[in-house]
Amino acid sequence: MDLRRQCPNRYPEVMLLSSGTQTKTDRLAPHAEAGTPVLEARNIHKNFGGLKALDDVSFHLNKGEILGIVGDNGAGKSTLIKTVTGAYRKTSGEILLNGKPVEVENTRRARELGIETVYQASGLVEVMDAPSNLFLGREMTRSNWLGNALGFINRRMMRIETVELLKTLNIEVRNLAAPVRNLSGGQQQSVSVGRAAYWQGKIIILDEPANNIGVDQQRAVLELVERVRDSQGVSFIIISHNMDHIFNLADRVIVMRSGRMVGDLCIADTSRAEVVGLITGATIT
Repeated sequence: MDLRRQCPNRYPEVMLLSSGTQTKTDRLAPHAEAGTPVLEARNIHKNFGGLKALDDVSFHLNKGEILGIVGDNGAGKSTLIKTVTGAYRKTSGEILLNGKPVEVENTRRARELGIETVYQASGLVEVMDAPSNLFLGREMTRSNWLGNALGFINRRMMRIETVELLKTLNIEVRNLAAPVRNLSGGQQQSVSVGRAAYWQGKIIILDEPANNIGVDQQRAVLELVERVRDSQGVSFIIISHNMDHIFNLADRVIVMRSGRMVGDLCIADTSRAEVVGLITGATIT
């Protein structure tokens, strides 16, 4: 079985169903641009003492692509992402951005390189409002001497920027002055994704973005991912156990098992049964 399939014909002509709606293949394929990947990991190994957590993992992410990562618990999904984003130091291997090797020593360096990560816990400070969370650690200061000398925060401009961002991404937050703990889980995740996009994240990684939130909120978060990808050309990596989310949203999926990548499949050219078979190690006939 060929486990590394190139998605065929990335730029198909648009074909409509009898209902007048596009098929998933037609809708998603044009977003993934050909050429040099925006992110590439080559032969990544990660050891924790004598434990081999990642074993020779290689993958790539194209511009404007949504890449799913699936696997059972302990398969190495989160370890792979934490290694790529500097939360863990790789034991060996190479990471490239736009074809150029880079060293990602820590998560701050990853953000400087345009890689933003949103974990299943939204990463927001619950007692702070949305503008304060959007600019957390990167606060705007006043342009006068108070800002220059004393670092006085320009809360007015932070609020204006937050309103504009939420409007652009069609995120509804009724009370910007309220602590984000008063927001729904879906709204909190939306603010997290919006923050990543605002800070010029060219690659946004979502670790179980729809975990522990309701169905309607899940749908809102996934629709936001598509809007950010379509409007800003951002590339996404999504770790999820939810096959419906992966098959409805992703262009391509890689499968992890026991610290190794065992499949790299175009969504339009695979099935849930095949992906589940790779996750479990079962043989698909």
